[in-house]
Amino acid sequence: MSYTNNLSPFPGEGSDDGSYRFASFQHRLGAYALDAVLAVLTLGIGWLIWSLVIWGEGQTPAKKILKIRVRHFETGSVVTWGHMAVREFLVPVTVSIATNLTFGIAFLAWIIIEIVFYFTKNSRTLRDHWVKTVVINEA
Repeated sequence: MSYTNNLSPFPGEGSDDGSYRFASFQHRLGAYALDAVLAVLTLGIGWLIWSLVIWGEGQTPAKKILKIRVRHFETGSVVTWGHMAVREFLVPVTVSIATNLTFGIAFLAWIIIEIVFYFTKNSRTLRDHWVKTVVINEA
């Protein structure tokens, strides 16, 4: 099954029928919490293996359970495995390094900016803008 269709564009970006719905703040927060619980329950190993397998579908384990998918903002296609690796691994590692260098200030700033950006046009966080993604609710 291929998840790389070129459905486009997104609501507010020229879509006539609004065929995509952005994932709500609560839905995305639930996915973060569920990913954390799954990581703890599987001692991180099971969650990591599952993540590596499904990143190519534009999902994390929690996003798969909650029927949320990450798509490329400009094309509407499901993001690639590498794109998910940058979004779900490289960006958080960078924030972690910055947090350690700034004694936690960067983490606090990151959380505030992520929340503030979410409530702007298209419900996209700072991370979404950086990696040109959008999170879609498929449920």
